[in-house]
Amino acid sequence: MKTFMNGRVLLDTNILVYIYDPLDTAKQERAIALTDQLIRSRKAVISTQVLGEFFMDTTRTRRSLLTPAEALVRIRNYLSACHVVDITRLISLETIRGVETHHFGFWDAQIWATARLNQIEEIYTEDFASGAMVEGVRFTNPFID
Repeated sequence: MKTFMNGRVLLDTNILVYIYDPLDTAKQERAIALTDQLIRSRKAVISTQVLGEFFMDTTRTRRSLLTPAEALVRIRNYLSACHVVDITRLISLETIRGVETHHFGFWDAQIWATARLNQIEEIYTEDFASGAMVEGVRFTNPFID
């Protein structure tokens, strides 16, 4: 697992959702291992956006993975185990710049803006080309070698 400068890694929602999704056991095992490693090394970062998306993705899909009560327990655990970044006014403005300049979708731009403005140089996600670097933020798909 590669990390940069301060070594902190912003986890996108899809990484956390795989932890509770038994449909793809290889991705589930990988998501559990890398999230555990980042939490133990105190390098795991999540945003308030990711927490909201996690709740919705695990409780409101056709194939619910968690009950709302179970999701709340997991969210409380992430709040205590990870560094949590709030979505601020500046992140909102930078998100719009990411949409305009880089043609990101809004929610992906917000993940990028959150990392960029908090000096987090790496995002674990499936939503971008792995290895892509945009203004000092690297996107890594941890499910591909």
